[in-house]
Amino acid sequence: SAAAFFTLVTSTACTMLSRVSKGLARPGSRLLSGAAGSEKLAMVGSGNFGSALVRILGQNALRHDIFDNEVKLYVYEEMIDGKPLTEIINETNENVKYLKGAKFTPNVKAVPDLAEAVKGATMVCFCLPHQFLKPLMPTIKESVAPGAKVLSAIKGIDFDDNGVVLISDLLRQGLNADCSVLMGANVANDMASDQFCETTIGYKDAKNGELFKLAFDAPALKVGTVPDTVGVELCGALKNIVAIGAGYSDGLGYGGNTK
Repeated sequence: SAAAFFTLVTSTACTMLSRVSKGLARPGSRLLSGAAGSEKLAMVGSGNFGSALVRILGQNALRHDIFDNEVKLYVYEEMIDGKPLTEIINETNENVKYLKGAKFTPNVKAVPDLAEAVKGATMVCFCLPHQFLKPLMPTIKESVAPGAKVLSAIKGIDFDDNGVVLISDLLRQGLNADCSVLMGANVANDMASDQFCETTIGYKDAKNGELFKLAFDAPALKVGTVPDTVGVELCGALKNIVAIGAGYSDGLGYGGNTK
């Protein structure tokens, strides 16, 4: 929809200036030993963008009392110089393969077992190539807390014999859960260095949308919300097609009007 598109591609200048002028807040204001909150966060996917997002989730889990301190990150296990990647992440608080140089807060725990990573989670975020999603969902459905809500940060769409299939619909049907959507023109490496950017969460359930906003909104990441998951999801996928076209235009030496 026009509202979703407008929210997705614009940010409020006043908010930007206000947040920048205040400076970046500390990564987490609550001690690791603090009381656990009622909402337990998990991230499925540990690539470049997934790692940038879970870095923010870790900070906000400590910042807001409603969240449990620990944030689990499902990592497809790989060996790096003879050592498991999950072990390296947990020892160094850094995904040295996919987001080198960006430190997680110590409450982010990398887990190679999917069932263990999402066990008891009430809020599960997804950021992985969509072709790997379907085989994971039965295990996730069995392991999450009853009534868990989910969020897709997966850019792209799927197809079946009837046409376009939205990733959020795959998650809703596969997990029998409410699904919000996070999309934006966000570069993971910029996010990891706390360069200011904006993103949009589309929701169907307003309460869940606000919870996910609380989980991701940070001094360097302005989160807007809109009650339109379809519009946000399609904008997130289609903007990449527009970007390719813009690149062709630049490469051919055309001007701004052509682009």
